[in-house]
This record gives sequence, structure tokens and C-alpha cells, in this order.
Amino acid sequence: MSQLDTRINPHKPELAASHLKGKVEAKKFSDAVRHQVMLPVVPVHKSPTNASMMDTQLLLGSKFDIYDIQNGWAWGQEVQEDGSNKSIGYVGYVPNTALAHSTAKPTHRVSVIRAPVFVKPDLKTAIRTTLPLNAKLVVGERVGDYVHIPDTGYVHINHLSKTKDATGDFVSIAKLHLGLPYIWGGISPDGVDCSGLVQTALRAVGKDAPRDTDLQEASLGVKIEEGTELKRGDLVFWKGHVGILQDANTLLHANAYHMLVASEPLANAIARIAKTAGPVTSIKRI
Repeated sequence: MSQLDTRINPHKPELAASHLKGKVEAKKFSDAVRHQVMLPVVPVHKSPTNASMMDTQLLLGSKFDIYDIQNGWAWGQEVQEDGSNKSIGYVGYVPNTALAHSTAKPTHRVSVIRAPVFVKPDLKTAIRTTLPLNAKLVVGERVGDYVHIPDTGYVHINHLSKTKDATGDFVSIAKLHLGLPYIWGGISPDGVDCSGLVQTALRAVGKDAPRDTDLQEASLGVKIEEGTELKRGDLVFWKGHVGILQDANTLLHANAYHMLVASEPLANAIARIAKTAGPVTSIKRI
């Protein structure tokens, strides 16, 4: 049997997805039951306990395929397509209470770093909750400059874009995260990690990306040959790290040195990161 990447292939010794029969060994195989995330931000854990490492996060409206539920934890995979009908979403454990069966197809996504949800269509009313960038919503009736989100409240139209909208500058979106804390596995306004920043910024302009740095390096963009003039939006990769060029000489990245999303001269970053992660492995242009 081949060794498939367990980050993006749902299999473990005791259970695996039915579509992996013949590809992996497992005691049991199970069909997926599709669910949708019903909370603003939900962690995906490596093990079925809140104390285990968070590998990534799911946002409101995301789809999640469940293969097993034990003791309140759903084990499965985020439904994320790369255009080839092959899911590249992360596999892990999610609190089952955060998921529900839903046939509703989101019509809009949050387009600002954090969108307030008002009790009434009036900016002077109480804020019921906030929704993160890229949360997906089913929008109801429009009331003035607000739209009603069933069972939730009202969101201003300037804070939303249609899910099919694939326009915008992902670098500008990434810059909105400047100063946010570095959080391993984060893709929310509470904090991000390096690959999470790239994935989040691309999703905000209607594109998607794998979750981890090595997968992004393998699949995103075209490799730039040495000597090519760098430009805004190029992705700079190291072993285990990635950053986004704001311009030819400035790197924007979530990093554990600053413990936040920082902007700094590319030359400074290259010199410092070389001491721990080695040289730049590639630069990719999207």
C-alpha cells in the first residue's frame, strides 16, 4: 500500500474513508456525511481533545465531511477543492456541536477582517457577534444598507462580497493582518500562521490554497528563475515558512520571531531565517 499524506487523506489504522479502499490499510472504511460549520471560528485538532494541537481552523459556512463521531468529536476532512475534484482540505477532529447538516448554499462571504453583526439594521444598535474574514453566509432580505442573516442578525453590505467574486488584491488583504498575533494553525482575526496568512488572503479574492507551506510551494504559481526581478505578490518559500512580497524588497509574513504578522526588508528576513531554516527554497509567482 502507498503512504498517503494523512494531512489531506482521511485514514488512520482503525478507520479510513471509503474512497481510499485499495490505497490504504484500515480496520474499517466509512462513507462521508457532509456537514457545515455553524459557528464563526472552529478549531481543527490533531487529537480528540481541546488540549491537543490546533492544525487549522474552519470558518462559518465551511463544509466538513464526517467519517466518525466519538465522545462528541467528529473526525473528518474540510471540503476544499483545487479544481480537479480532489479534496485538499485538512483532516482532523472538530467538536461535533459546531457542525450541522445543511443544504443551504452560501451566497456571500465576509470581505473585511471582522464584520459586526447588528441586532437591527442600524449601526447604533447592539452588536450580537462578529464574523471573520472569509466566513460564508446565506443572505436574506436587504433592509437599507444591511442584509439579514437568518437566525443571526444584520450585516452591512460593505462588509460582504459574493462568493463567486474572484477580484481584488490578495496582498492588500494580507496587509490587513499586520500586527495580528502569530498563532499556529490560525486563519482568523484572532491570529494566523505563515501559510494561514497566504491561504486566507487568497481565499478573500476567490482563490484557494492548500493549508501547509510545503503543499503551497508545490502547487501555487510558477517558480521564478534566479535573476528574475521580484514584484508585489510573489511568494517566498523556505523549508517550513512562507511570506508575501509587498514589493520587490519588502516581505510580509506571520512569523514566530516577531510573534505576529510583520513587514520587514526581505534581505533582513533572508539573513535571519537562514540561521534556522536554511536558504530560500523557491519564489513562486501567482
